[in-house]
Amino acid sequence: MMNVKLLSLLIVAVVGPFLTLGDEMNQIDVEKLRQHLPANLQNLSMPNLDDIESALKEKCVKAGGSEASYEQIKQGAKDLANCVKGLVDVDQFRREVEEAKPTGDLDTVFNKYCRKRNTLLECVNTFSNTIDPCLDEDEERHKSYGVDVFKNLLNFVCHKDGDQIALFIAEKGPECFLEQKDDLIKCVNDTFSGYLTDVDLSVTTVPKLVIGPKQCEDFTKLQNCLVRELEQCEESTPANLVESLFRFVRKGSPCDPKGKSGRR
Repeated sequence: MMNVKLLSLLIVAVVGPFLTLGDEMNQIDVEKLRQHLPANLQNLSMPNLDDIESALKEKCVKAGGSEASYEQIKQGAKDLANCVKGLVDVDQFRREVEEAKPTGDLDTVFNKYCRKRNTLLECVNTFSNTIDPCLDEDEERHKSYGVDVFKNLLNFVCHKDGDQIALFIAEKGPECFLEQKDDLIKCVNDTFSGYLTDVDLSVTTVPKLVIGPKQCEDFTKLQNCLVRELEQCEESTPANLVESLFRFVRKGSPCDPKGKSGRR
C-alpha cells in the first residue's frame, strides 16, 4: 500500500529535477497546497532531500543497477522536462486558448499541439527506458502500465486532433471544475487519505512501485466521485468527458475490467 513515505519520495523524485530548471518553477505556494490536504496531514514536512537520494540510490543498486544508473535517471528527468518545455510554452498556450474562445477556433489550437504528441511520446519512452536498471521485475512490468496509461491519456486528449478537449473548454468544463473545486478535492482526499496513515517520514527504504487490486478499486471510487460532483454543473459535457477519460485511461492496465490483469 502506498504510504506517506512513498508519496514523498515520488514527489521529490519526479518533481525535483523539474525544479532545477529555473527559479520560476520554485515559486509554488506550498502553504496553499497544504490547505487542500486532509487535516491530519497539513503539518507534515518533506523528508530530507539527501536522505531521499541515498534511499533511491540504495534501491537502484539492490535492483541490479548502480549509483551511475541513478545519476542517469536524474539527467533523464531533466531531459524529459526540457523536451516538454520545448514542445509547449504554457503561457503562450494559455494566451492562444483565450484568444480562440470568442472565435470558436479552439480546435485549431489543440490541433497544433496535438501534432507534437509523437515527439512527446518519444521523450517519455526514452526516460522510461532510463529507469529500467533501477527496477525489479515486478516494478518494470508495472512501469510499462504507467507508460501505457500516459499514452492512453494523451490519445484521449488528442482524439481527432484535440476535438474532445476543445469541446470540454467550449462547454464550460474549466468553469465547472472551479465551481465544484472543493467537492472535487474532497473526492481525492476521501479516496487517498487512507494511504497516508504512516506519518513517519524517515527515509530508510523505498517501497515497491506496483499497482494492486486495492489501487484499482480506489481508482474506480475516485472516478465515480468526480463524475457525481461534475454532474451538478449546468452542462453535462464535463462529467461525460471525465467519465470517458477514466475508462479510456484504464485500458490495458491492471485496472482494466475487460483484461486478464483486471480480473480478480
